[in-house]
Amino acid sequence: MQTTLEKIYTVEEYFELEKTAQERHEFVNGELIFMPGESKIANEININCTVALRQALKGKGFNIYVQDVRLIVKLNKIYRYPDLVVAPVSDTADTHAVTQPTLIIEVLSESTQNTDQNKKLQEYTALPSNQYYILISQTEYLVQVYRREGQNWLFNYYTQLTETIDLAFFPAKLSLSDIYENIDLKVSENK
Repeated sequence: MQTTLEKIYTVEEYFELEKTAQERHEFVNGELIFMPGESKIANEININCTVALRQALKGKGFNIYVQDVRLIVKLNKIYRYPDLVVAPVSDTADTHAVTQPTLIIEVLSESTQNTDQNKKLQEYTALPSNQYYILISQTEYLVQVYRREGQNWLFNYYTQLTETIDLAFFPAKLSLSDIYENIDLKVSENK
């Protein structure tokens, strides 16, 4: 479960603490939210996505950042650490944070799932530059994709390793077999 520290911090105090902190914290309206370490499966999924997207976006003008690079959700109010974020190479306004995300991935865990599927969904889909918000399960073969289409967000989910997610904005594709490469999830026969 995510825990918050009781004190209300200024954004300046948050930045100072993060410089020397042994662990990461997200900043939400003055509260620091401890970010626990991830499971080996979550780590492997994140690496798989990074490798697949690096290849798919090669030469297209985008960078990929993982875990330890902040995302500015709301300046001086909300700073998050997504599992993976894609941003244009022109996103240079801040040396330690992404300001123009185009794709955000969160790997779901028991402690973060509620926040990822609710609060972060609202925050990330409100970012004008963002085109995709992807949630990946580490307990079953399930990828939830929110995709911007004009002023609307469309939702699809994928459950088969043979399926491919079309990332038309870039253009690129991301297959579930790449996301879950070398990961053997014990999937219930009832699903």
